[in-house]
Amino acid sequence: MIKRLIPCLDLFNGRIIKGVNFNNLIDIGDPVDVAAYYNDEGADELVILDVTASLENKTQIFSYISKISSKISIPLTVGGGVKSLIDFKNLFNCGADKISLNSSILENFNIIREVKNKYGKQCLVAALDVKKYFFNDNFYYWNIYKKSGKVNSNFNLFDILIKFQNAGIGELLLTSIDRDGTGSGYDLELINKITSFLKISIIVSGGGGGLLSLLNIFKIKNINAILIASILHNKKYTIFFIKNFLFNNGVFFKF
Repeated sequence: MIKRLIPCLDLFNGRIIKGVNFNNLIDIGDPVDVAAYYNDEGADELVILDVTASLENKTQIFSYISKISSKISIPLTVGGGVKSLIDFKNLFNCGADKISLNSSILENFNIIREVKNKYGKQCLVAALDVKKYFFNDNFYYWNIYKKSGKVNSNFNLFDILIKFQNAGIGELLLTSIDRDGTGSGYDLELINKITSFLKISIIVSGGGGGLLSLLNIFKIKNINAILIASILHNKKYTIFFIKNFLFNNGVFFKF
């Protein structure tokens, strides 16, 4: 199966930023320039996440998406504050190919059915940001956070995943807040548990560092894509270099 490497661009006040554990943000650059660079570098797709106002200033966000989509030739997923079919329509008109839902999908499960009926499930990415919950210093389960990882939804991850699978979402984008931006490797316990019963396509995010960490994830069934940010933004590796390494180890991409 052809795999995908997807750079993630977090949009904050008109700039691309990156943090650690969703905090300590640093400036990466202009969103249009960064998107065009990764497009030319060989990215398979791009994800743009508005992590500030959650599309509060929608006119500004639509302008950025239009400019970005005009500079790239790969599929573009957009997320952040999308709440309605009108938001979907406007983002599609700006050039988005898929829409990522996070907070709104937890607050209104019916939006899954509405989007599927109107546009088809292939354009919907359900994004979940999760963090380990401890009780009396013992790991208990993973909680889902919303509002860019700032608010605990008090949902148990696996309860929601069962609902998502039954509803027929197109793809799941799973981010570990504990590992985000650390470069310490992915939460393999989390990923192995999810892939053991989930039958939908999964995009993994949060913790990518060394090349072996990427290779180990792509060896897990149902993992079709990895969302990467820090290892690209800090110029540790190029997309071309990563793809060559993975290809030489049996992972197949479009070149």
